[in-house]
Amino acid sequence: MNKLCLLIALAGCGVSASSVLHAGEFPDAWTWDTDGRMRADHAMLEGKPMPKLEVTGWLNGEVDLASLRGKVVLVDFYATWCGPCMRAIPHNNEMLEKYQRQGLVLIGVCTNSQGQDQMAQVVRDRGIKYPTARDPSLASERSWMVRYYPTYAIVDRKGVVRVIGLQPDHVEAVIRQLLAEGA
Repeated sequence: MNKLCLLIALAGCGVSASSVLHAGEFPDAWTWDTDGRMRADHAMLEGKPMPKLEVTGWLNGEVDLASLRGKVVLVDFYATWCGPCMRAIPHNNEMLEKYQRQGLVLIGVCTNSQGQDQMAQVVRDRGIKYPTARDPSLASERSWMVRYYPTYAIVDRKGVVRVIGLQPDHVEAVIRQLLAEGA
């Protein structure tokens, strides 16, 4: 069945074209997901509007979530005790500097039940340059289905989650693709 026929068939089932076109558009091998259940949980968010971020205690500026329309948004869910999270910070800073003028917004969300009290120290010590906030009730962790750290989610200019669960080495490729799509 060609793509147009598939879209017409799915439209009758209430499935939107945007979720069909974006579901699974990036290779599963680019994600941390090692079992089908975790990937399935993240895939359920892809192609849908960005879940709410319920965060507090902003450092490096507060992000007005209503102003994200028209921007590509990278959300980095991290834990202060996570080695891969800490190693990714310099690259996060570089990506922000490189792509901010093209429309990239990077948001750090310090989550997990342990270590949020150390967020300010980590931001200073590690030189985080992007807005970062705490997820004290873990509501954002639950709504974004964060199961490991870091969990990267990338939202397109229309506010749609395009991929969640990327390994740090593949984040920039996705950002370039979504920025190239234009406003």
